[in-house]
Amino acid sequence: MRPAKPLLVCAIAASAAVIGPGAGAKTRPTAGTGAEPMHTAVWPAVAAQLAKNIARDSFAHDYSSVWRYLHPTYRSAVSQSRWQRCQQSHPAAPRSVTVTKVSVASATELPVRLSLLGKQNVQEIQVLVRFKTSAASTEQAAILYTFWLKNGKRWTAVWLGDEYAAYKSGKCYLTPQGPPLY
Repeated sequence: MRPAKPLLVCAIAASAAVIGPGAGAKTRPTAGTGAEPMHTAVWPAVAAQLAKNIARDSFAHDYSSVWRYLHPTYRSAVSQSRWQRCQQSHPAAPRSVTVTKVSVASATELPVRLSLLGKQNVQEIQVLVRFKTSAASTEQAAILYTFWLKNGKRWTAVWLGDEYAAYKSGKCYLTPQGPPLY
């Protein structure tokens, strides 16, 4: 399946969210050690649910909710108004797109060097988004990448280096496929 050009959002840097909108998990699983089987004891269920939540909020253009998922260090380093202007001028999906399903495709722990937080192990949560547009008669799909860091007892989304650098310099971050989810 070929995703619509304006919808495919391939890179999102994540700092895990405060157990944010719609994520009322009572127990928090461990971060895992790699590609965990879905729904097992080591599956990062909270981060996976938050990745689905951030995708839904982003496609609904609920940028205030999306911002709350971001790690506090990044929220302090880049103004919300600057980031929100980027989201509004380059939305993850136009309003004419109908998202039919958001699910988690995989979760993998990755060691990365984050601009403001140094070397960390983050959870890469790949989200499968199914959608319809008036331009295509069949349902289409896109894989979105989110990155989550356990910040104390909470998961927050984080930006990888190139995304943070763009926002910090006053530019909008875009991948070849389009804007990220946050």
